[in-house]
Amino acid sequence: MYFAFCMAMQQKIFIVDDDEITRELFKMIFEKAGYAVTGFRTGKELINHEILPDIFLVDRHLVYMDGLDVCRILKADKAKSNIPVIILSANPDVKNLYENAGADDFIQKPFHLGELVARVSAHII
Repeated sequence: MYFAFCMAMQQKIFIVDDDEITRELFKMIFEKAGYAVTGFRTGKELINHEILPDIFLVDRHLVYMDGLDVCRILKADKAKSNIPVIILSANPDVKNLYENAGADDFIQKPFHLGELVARVSAHII
């Protein structure tokens, strides 16, 4: 019973990245930190998912749909607009890009794993 209660209280992170290795790495990192993680290969899969997370991590470069467009769609949806979105990008202009897309934060690649976990945690406390 206690285990089921703890699992229900786990904060959920949704990650969209078209690279399977990156998704698996993030899943391992965040699950070790105590989060429930769901990975998506495309922005469309993420947008159409009915369950809501506590935070979205969106890679800037995705197949079929740009990560900034995914962010704009999430922020335009009333049910999802208050959920934090963090854009991940190697683009040196990521700060301007994330602000224009309405994201709550950005993390520039490459990054330290500790920074990634700390920044996500800061948004979903």
